[in-house]
Amino acid sequence: MSGKVAKSDELVKYVTERFVRYIEMPKEVRRQVRADRREGKEPWQYRWFGMLPVAIGMWTKPLREGARRLGRSLGKRTERWRQQRIK
Repeated sequence: MSGKVAKSDELVKYVTERFVRYIEMPKEVRRQVRADRREGKEPWQYRWFGMLPVAIGMWTKPLREGARRLGRSLGKRTERWRQQRIK
């Protein structure tokens, strides 16, 4: 039983140290650390699906451009989106 108590005490000590270190850090530094972390992170589409979104985008780009040149839309959803953007 004493093994579990020691582990939980270590965990509480670790979490407390991290919390105190975070609170003592100046606000500007916290913002900069958060911004740096955000920049280094890749978009969720790539993390979840790898290169599949890129491949689909490359495959459908000529279709979209061709439809745009001919003055056609790719569906009702696209047309509604265009109308909302115009307003």
